[in-house]
Amino acid sequence: MTGTEWVAETAVGFLVRRLRRADSEAERALDAGMDAVHDLIVARLGADPAVTLLAEQAMVGPVSDRTVRRVTDAVAEEADTDPDFAERLRWLVEDLQRDERAVTASGERSVAIGGDNSGVVSTGDDATNVSQRATASGDARVYQAGRDQTFNDR
Repeated sequence: MTGTEWVAETAVGFLVRRLRRADSEAERALDAGMDAVHDLIVARLGADPAVTLLAEQAMVGPVSDRTVRRVTDAVAEEADTDPDFAERLRWLVEDLQRDERAVTASGERSVAIGGDNSGVVSTGDDATNVSQRATASGDARVYQAGRDQTFNDR
């Protein structure tokens, strides 16, 4: 897969999500970016029957693999022939992927993580973080919910 094909495929994925317009907090945070991808693709390829079919399928249920391939190929072809379109599309996709990895408040006492989290997340009233530490030899103490435990090497 070439870089252009990857950008086209990713952009079409965001386009389908935008057409379905999921109403989660994490999706709303991406709305502006998905709108920009939608607007760019429709401005260039809106007359393409595959784009029209994609919009129709996304509104009523699953989108066929064939339709996704057709739109992806059309987007890739446009990107191959127009460097300005390709650059704008790549920028939008990269920006969306960056935003997608963000941690977003998702409601009262909750969090939506749109990617990997390498830190600690605590939610709710009186939320606490639990940590454990043990050594390979010697004495160890494990701190855990309910009751701490001590292990002695004898």
